[in-house]
Amino acid sequence: MFGKRDVEVSPRRFWSWFASEAAGIRNALEALQRGEADAEWAIIGLNERIRRYDASLEADIVRGLDGSCQMIVSGGAADSVSRLLDAAPALYGWKFVTRFDQAEIRRVPFRVAPRPSMDALAAPISARHEAYAV
Repeated sequence: MFGKRDVEVSPRRFWSWFASEAAGIRNALEALQRGEADAEWAIIGLNERIRRYDASLEADIVRGLDGSCQMIVSGGAADSVSRLLDAAPALYGWKFVTRFDQAEIRRVPFRVAPRPSMDALAAPISARHEAYAV
C-alpha cells in the first residue's frame, strides 16, 4: 500500500497514489465510525505520503454523516498547498480543502470501541453453587 520512495516532486504522483487508495481510506474511516477497527494507519500512511511531496504539509480527513469525505491539507507554504490542491482529481465522494473552516460538513462523532462483555471481566467460577446462582 505505501511504497518506499523518499521524495515526490510532482503532485500528480501523490494524487495517482491517492486515487488508488481512496476507497481503502474511506473504508477504514467507516469501520472506525462503526467502532470496528482503528483507522489511524490510514491517516499515518496518508501523512507519510503527502510529506514526500512537501515535508511541511499535513493532512486530516473528515467523514460526514452523508458518507462524503473531505481531506484538509494544512501547513507548509501557501503555494505548495495550492499547487497540490490544484492538481487534485475529481473523485466521487471526496472534497479537498485547505482549512477546516472551509469544510462545511457535519462530522461523524467518533464512538468509543465496544466495551468487553461482563463474561470476559468476571472471575472464573470457583465453586459449584456459583454456577447455579440466580
